[in-house]
Amino acid sequence: MQQGYSMYSFWMYKQTSVDPQTGNAVFQDVNGDGTITAADRQILGSALPKFFGGISNTFTYKGLDLNVLFTFQQGNKVLNLNRFFGEGGGTRDANRVIFASQLNRWQKPGDITDVPRLTAYGNNYTLEQNSRFLEDGSFIRLKNLTLGYTLPKALTQKAGIQAVRFYAVGTNLLLFTKYTGPDPETNVGGGQSVQGIDLGTPPQPRSVQLGVNVTL
Repeated sequence: MQQGYSMYSFWMYKQTSVDPQTGNAVFQDVNGDGTITAADRQILGSALPKFFGGISNTFTYKGLDLNVLFTFQQGNKVLNLNRFFGEGGGTRDANRVIFASQLNRWQKPGDITDVPRLTAYGNNYTLEQNSRFLEDGSFIRLKNLTLGYTLPKALTQKAGIQAVRFYAVGTNLLLFTKYTGPDPETNVGGGQSVQGIDLGTPPQPRSVQLGVNVTL
């Protein structure tokens, strides 16, 4: 925690490039002493969005009705620990899932990439949590969509029924985001004490429900 910043700020090293000769990650030398140490960590964003909200509206035409709800948030960061463990540059253990992005890693002098070389050790802070795994968590989500159709009363009243409405409800149907993980709203802790960290957290489920309302 640092005065003047959010309590959910990310304090870490900022990767600027990968050395094309050595394959080591290059980090910003904040204090300019020529050595990367813990003193070169800096605040690079917050898990809390700058703003968030939702937009809802209902449209009707004759027997048809349509309700939509969009939710959004802007300006927050998510630490994608799935990428940290999957493409962090370390060989680690034999059971580790390695992301396909490791195919873009540095392999020989002259390679230009943002993925450091494979190494079993965290030399040059290659295996430290850093800005390479900190992503924009902004999104726009189609949270709910309900489409209904009510049969004409002239038809239902002949059968002694006041109203019949068929409907379909979709949840989490669309997601627009630059975040590379499954869902920018996921949170490893599931509580308020940990925010903006994604590690193997399932995304919000997408579902479609069908139903009918009958009023006698």
